[in-house]
Amino acid sequence: MAGKHWRFLGIGGVGMSALAEHYHRQGQEVSGYDREPSPQTERLSALGIPIDFSPRLERVREATEVVYTPAIPEDFPELLEARRLGLRVLRRAEALAQAVEPYQVLAVAGAHGKTSTSAILTWLLHRLGALPVAFVGGQMRNFGGTYLPGSGPYAVVEADEYDRAMLRLSPAHAIITSTEPDHLEIYGDAAGVLAAYQAFRERVGGYCVVPAQVVGIREAIRVEVRDYQVVGEGRFRFVYRWDGGEREVEWSHLGRLYAENAALALTLLEVLGFSPTALREALAGYAGVARRLEWQRLAPDLVAVLDYAHHPTEIARTIDTLREAFPGWQIIVLFQPHLFSRTAFFAKEFAVVLERADEVVLFPIYPAREPYTPHISVKTISQHLVKPAREVVALEQGMKEVDILLKRPAVIVLMGAGDIYTLWHSLLKHFGA
Repeated sequence: MAGKHWRFLGIGGVGMSALAEHYHRQGQEVSGYDREPSPQTERLSALGIPIDFSPRLERVREATEVVYTPAIPEDFPELLEARRLGLRVLRRAEALAQAVEPYQVLAVAGAHGKTSTSAILTWLLHRLGALPVAFVGGQMRNFGGTYLPGSGPYAVVEADEYDRAMLRLSPAHAIITSTEPDHLEIYGDAAGVLAAYQAFRERVGGYCVVPAQVVGIREAIRVEVRDYQVVGEGRFRFVYRWDGGEREVEWSHLGRLYAENAALALTLLEVLGFSPTALREALAGYAGVARRLEWQRLAPDLVAVLDYAHHPTEIARTIDTLREAFPGWQIIVLFQPHLFSRTAFFAKEFAVVLERADEVVLFPIYPAREPYTPHISVKTISQHLVKPAREVVALEQGMKEVDILLKRPAVIVLMGAGDIYTLWHSLLKHFGA
């Protein structure tokens, strides 16, 4: 790899920023482009990686490898120039697969929970001295980023199903958290999604751990959370079972689904030979992932939650988790749909699960990599609601809507995979936190 210069197009993305940091720490020359500054670009700049916020063809001419994300259009000037020059051009998934080739890859795939499961797996290995390298799709609070440098032998990799990226990997072992349909713009239907997960399983050389309820995955270790209960303020206990026995764990993170994520990670490491006692002790220090059921008590009768849920099943589980943790409280969900295609595919399902909240505020769709599609909007969802939602045209209206709807005790939830997280500090400040 000596003498390579990596040019990352879309370097501020969660996955791309981790890759750029990895190659930088490997001693390679790295530069990047993104549309605007972000916490990720600030972090990379602080490491000494030059980042441009407008196309710079001269940077491409200095490069030997160009990596880009699906958010970069095919007619982007730097991408066109790289191809004109005959440079090696890689999609992010290809560059990630190349980066982890020297390691024993522990891959986490699935429609839901893969970021949290990957982060738990990373923390446990780190805490037990295994020194993993990790590429995780969310900010790990234990490490302050999405990437962890390590000497191995393990690499923890969040295996994204979008664009069939997970099928680029050849994992030593894997966890599949869910095989539910998503990204139907790629796979067509539920059968196509399941076939992709089955193909992923066939690429795994060793163990594959799945929740007991997951169907269609052969030769897997099945894990079941048999008991989950609140044992005190911010303390939760769960019992999980797999072929090797039954374990009981106590920790500080909300939700049965989050407990299942932990059980999957604990089980995989136990079958790999790590001590169950040491694993349980290490789990106590896990700090969570930003935007994954992140919560803060604003007052004795008021809680704020920031959550990444953007699929109907995730929304239902988040609301159910909050009902369980705060029985009898009003739940106000401020939801920003993510992608026009997902909104169109799951419009009725979104409506059904949002009905579980007491009040719903719908923000405009966050398009991400997709072009503006005027015939799809939040009305595509709201037309199916029995109880009408409040529809607003801008995130800035969020606090006004909360004031109108709020009846304490209450849980206020900012939910979505777009930029709704930018309201978090406004919400905390609004209530004096």
